Amino acid sequence: MQATRKSRLNLNISLINRRLQQHCSRVVALLLCVAVWPVAALDSPVFYKINYQQQQAYLLGSIHIGRADFYPLGQHIESAFKQSDALVIEADVSQGNAGALLQQYGALSADIAAEVDATRQQYCLSHQAMCQALAPYAPWLQSTQISVSRFAGLGYSTEQGVDTYFTENRSSKALIELESIEFQFELISSFSHKTQLEMLDEAINASDAEMLDLINAWRQGDADALATIMESQAGESDEFLDKLLWKRNHTMSQKIIRLLQAKEQDQLFIVVGAGHIVGQQAIPELLRQQGATVTRCTLLQC
Repeated sequence: MQATRKSRLNLNISLINRRLQQHCSRVVALLLCVAVWPVAALDSPVFYKINYQQQQAYLLGSIHIGRADFYPLGQHIESAFKQSDALVIEADVSQGNAGALLQQYGALSADIAAEVDATRQQYCLSHQAMCQALAPYAPWLQSTQISVSRFAGLGYSTEQGVDTYFTENRSSKALIELESIEFQFELISSFSHKTQLEMLDEAINASDAEMLDLINAWRQGDADALATIMESQAGESDEFLDKLLWKRNHTMSQKIIRLLQAKEQDQLFIVVGAGHIVGQQAIPELLRQQGATVTRCTLLQC
């Protein structure tokens, strides 16, 4: 099976935000920021301000892995988070019975066991312990764990993922889910065997450079690059884009609008995977279609 040569798991590290070169008149202010804020805080992930019916929220595109030098994020992001009274995420991983979910949605189907073994045969020659541990599980779950392991080998972990960072630092902020862990398990397990095998093949065969490209694009806030990466992952089928991104984008944008309409919090800070806020049918555009004003924020302007 030919790999599409892009990791489906996460999303990019450049030098300094290209916008810095376009605002020379602000050099003094920038230097003051540099003096008190770590270099990583000059990253500019895709980040939006939302205004709707006198309510305000912020929307950050995340990746689910990270490392210590990601944090703190840019001052404009950290300040918005500090001023918010609720954190909104895709799903709270602390909820749900992991064992039951694995048993219900993660088991390997006997009719594709041989294809799974063939797909990972070369990989397993040098990763026998990993392959043995993953043997009972569906290819979508194996692909996720292999990707996590490979990112760990590059110095990135889920424990330092962006959504985890905000969840662990939310203090007394309310925590609101847009979905649930069970919904996500059910969704991904519903992918066709063909798509799941492609995911497994891709997790194994994507190059280290391509995996790092994803991280670089995220840190740079390069929405076009992120959109290209996500859309290229569709391969020969639209199932990945349609189920994993577009349908969820519509559902999540509707939930965000309902949260704003409820006016139960003064300011929401929303964190979703970066793939949901770039490209076609992205959440920011869907929010605009429902009457919200959505503004791209950077280190220098929001």
